[in-house]
Formats: sequence, structure tokens, C-alpha cells
Amino acid sequence: MNQRLGVACNGNSEDIGTWSGTPHCLLHAGRQYGFLQGGLDLRLAHAAGLRFVWQAIQLVQGRKARGFQYCQAFLDKLGKKAVQECRRLDLQEVISHYQLLPARYLLKHSIGTSYYIDTTLQALFATHGMCAWLNGRIAQEATAIECDGYRSASRIVTMAAWVRESLQLRYGLSPNRIHTVLPGANIPEDAVLQRLGDRGPSAPPDRFTLNRPLRLGFTGKDWKRKGLPRLVAAVELLNRAGVPAEVVAIGSLPRQYRRHGNVHAVGLIDKARELSRFMDILESCDLGCVPSHEEPMGIAPLEFLRLGVPIVCTAAGGLIDVCEAAGSASILLRKDATPEEIAARLQNAARNPSTLQQMRVAAWERKEYFSWGRTVTELQNIWAN
Repeated sequence: MNQRLGVACNGNSEDIGTWSGTPHCLLHAGRQYGFLQGGLDLRLAHAAGLRFVWQAIQLVQGRKARGFQYCQAFLDKLGKKAVQECRRLDLQEVISHYQLLPARYLLKHSIGTSYYIDTTLQALFATHGMCAWLNGRIAQEATAIECDGYRSASRIVTMAAWVRESLQLRYGLSPNRIHTVLPGANIPEDAVLQRLGDRGPSAPPDRFTLNRPLRLGFTGKDWKRKGLPRLVAAVELLNRAGVPAEVVAIGSLPRQYRRHGNVHAVGLIDKARELSRFMDILESCDLGCVPSHEEPMGIAPLEFLRLGVPIVCTAAGGLIDVCEAAGSASILLRKDATPEEIAARLQNAARNPSTLQQMRVAAWERKEYFSWGRTVTELQNIWAN
């Protein structure tokens, strides 16, 4: 592959704080493998002023003043900035995580566009209830622009199988144009390698006690969508059944969970500044839990698995793909699993230390799969064909 290839998102691809670090981690691994040459900085100057004017116009016209990031005025600016960045970085093609990067516009400037996405806008608007508050006209126009981008794209890569199916069924795209590649864990690989070294997996205790309860890791900003209430309810049931357990939660939680007796709330963690602490907390957990009600992809279970920690997930979106890749290092529950069902599966694992140890060994043996190096290798194979 002779073309110089870059990464784009709605923001600065070089910044680990952008979109949970996905563009940054892909770019870092891609550079190491000689696959990617640059990351676009698509932060727009004067965007706040443009947003204010656009919102004022919407209100005057009697429309909801929401959805600026999907409107044509914003996308025109984004396209022009993308061309400028490609010229600056001498790139001939861009892999965009943002569904609305205008592929047709970039193509007019001899720049190819491919997409690597975790969801479609149709699914995003419906799943997150955005249509209830979003400017309806803008949502309709955005999905039309999105579809045009896919049809103009060089390649379309999805992070999970359900997105591929959505593109076929809802957007009418040929399956021959769509590929699926599971992303890696959003933890800098050099830090992971330094931490894990040559040691083996740690062993869970023979019996969980009040001093050493079953530790269930949970991360995520959108705690309600990610199923924290039903996980906490399951932990309450475990404790009543004589299995000491607690949720180790990373993120900003409401007061009822920060003060909950079965929740160890560690607060927000900036991975750019507190990476070692972040990995310490993940490694301290017996299981990484992602009981989401809806989940486009799910970065959290990838991070647990990359550090050799087995996972428990519900069958929501990309979590199905993660558990398929994790194999015996995972427990996959029904998407609408009740707290009682979650507690029953956790109790079975907690009362059988050999089961937990087998899962831990399986996660340790499989951990390399969840690196961005594997992801980049799969992407390189797609670009080579």
C-alpha cells in the first residue's frame, strides 16, 4: 500500500481524550505497523459562534435548536478543514470514525475516505432516544448525508457484526463492501506490556469474605444505559445470599451509588494522567461487568480483557462480538437479564473458585487478541485486497 493514510474523527485524532481514546490508540498502533501516517485535527475555529447563529435561525423558524454537529453548515466547515489537514499531512486517504465526514467532498479533492464505525446514525438516534429532542429535519438530513458518504467511500469497516447488518438492511449497502474488525483496548500498548511483563494470571481467593469480597468492575459515563442499577441490585442479592461482593465503579455516579454500601466508587479517572491507577483498579477486579441495556461497541470489556481480567456482559450490540472473541473468559447473559439472573450466574462463579480461575487463565491466554496491534493487522489485510 503506497497511499499515505490517516485517521479522522469529530475532534482531534491525536488527543487520547477524544472519543474515549479510540482514534489515538488506532493511530499509535497504525504508525508502529507502518499502516497510518497521520491524525487529523478537526477542531473547528469559531465553531461556537457558528453554532450560536445556527441555533438562533432554528428558533426563529420555530424548530428545535439542537443537532448543530449534524447540520450542513457544520459539515461544510468540517470537510474544508479535513482537506486542509490532509494537505498538511500529505495524506491521500482518511479512515473516519465520524459517520458524517463528507466523503464525496473529499473525493473531489482527490482524497479517499473509508469509515471505521461503532454504530450508524439511524441506530444512534433511535437507541439513545435522540429523536425526542433532536431537530427532526436535521436528523433526516444527517442520515441522508451519512448514506451518501458510505456510497462514496472506498471501504466501510464496522466494529461489530450488528452494524454490518444494519448497513445492509437499513442503508441498502452490499455486504461485499462491508468488513468487520473488532477494535482493541484503549490503553497505551507500551504501558500494558511494561505492566504485564512475563508474569502469569493472578488467582482468586478460595473464598470471598467481608475483607476480600468478590470485586466486580464497572466503568462508564452513561451509568444508567450501561446497567449499573441492575448490577448493584444483583450485588445486593449476592450479599444477602452470603457471598460478599462489591461493585468497583469508575466514573461519575449519582449520590445514591456513591454512598451505597456495596459500591466502591473511585470517581472519574483521566487515563492520560492516571493510567497506572486506572490499570491498578481494573486488575484488582475479579470480573469486569458490562450489563448494558444498549451498547454500540463497548470499550470497557476490551480493557478488562487486555489486562487478563474475564468479563460478564449482556447480549447488547458489540458486547456479543467481544464475548465471542473472549470465549471461555466471558459470561454472556440475556440482554434483558434481571438482577436475579445476574446474581445467580455470579454466585455460581463465586462459589466455585476453580471456575473463576479457569476464566482468569483463559483471559490471560487470550489477552493479546485485544490489542490494537491485532486490529491494525486485520485492517492492513483489508486494505491489501
